[in-house]
Amino acid sequence: LELAFQKEELHFAWLQSAEYLLATQKDLVSSIIGVNNLGVSAYGIQFLAHRDTNLTEYFDVGSNTATSSPETALQQFAGMRPCLTSDKSLAGYWVPLAYLAKNNIEWQLPVQTQTYSANLRALYIQGICGFSSTYAISADPRTSSAIIMDLPDAIEKLPIIWISPPIIPNRAFAASNKVDLSLQTKVSNFLLDFSRNDTGRLILSSALEYEVSALLAQNDTAFETLRELLSHTDVKLLDLVQ
Repeated sequence: LELAFQKEELHFAWLQSAEYLLATQKDLVSSIIGVNNLGVSAYGIQFLAHRDTNLTEYFDVGSNTATSSPETALQQFAGMRPCLTSDKSLAGYWVPLAYLAKNNIEWQLPVQTQTYSANLRALYIQGICGFSSTYAISADPRTSSAIIMDLPDAIEKLPIIWISPPIIPNRAFAASNKVDLSLQTKVSNFLLDFSRNDTGRLILSSALEYEVSALLAQNDTAFETLRELLSHTDVKLLDLVQ
């Protein structure tokens, strides 16, 4: 994909966040369209702990937002071991560690559980890790069938300590930086119009193998917060797209 852009054999592509960030590092593309999936165009992460730890919850259930800065809320995790999915995951590993690193909070070597469900199960039984992190805003893994069936009190036992804003765009339709801006605009306008009817959304969803609720204009600024956060880590984006 990268080579095709460099050789000008390819001019547009749908890219997930890690792919897009990698491509922009090499000044190959710019985002022109984003995807609304399940009512949101971006998602975030949430930090959780077992209720028995008696940590302060900086989270408002009604608005589904944080009530403090990450520095204040996450300081409670200093010196603790997290349960995270895998170091091949952006939301499941690198973004939570980025928040800790940015706020100068030290942590012990994470337990890599491989899945969000395993994160929650490990936290639930205690003794494995002091806190965990999962994706948020687009959905809550605590309410998934895989958890509710076995741990019906998961929401009560595993409260949200802090939740991030929606900082990880679902994906981007990106244009090669060598494509004329007027053509980028024409293509963008066509796709936005195409997505405004059921048939268009169905075709897009089928092509992307991803539910497209709507398309929206989205430029590179949508990725600025995520890009800045990750700068506090030693993540290798190439490892996340292989």
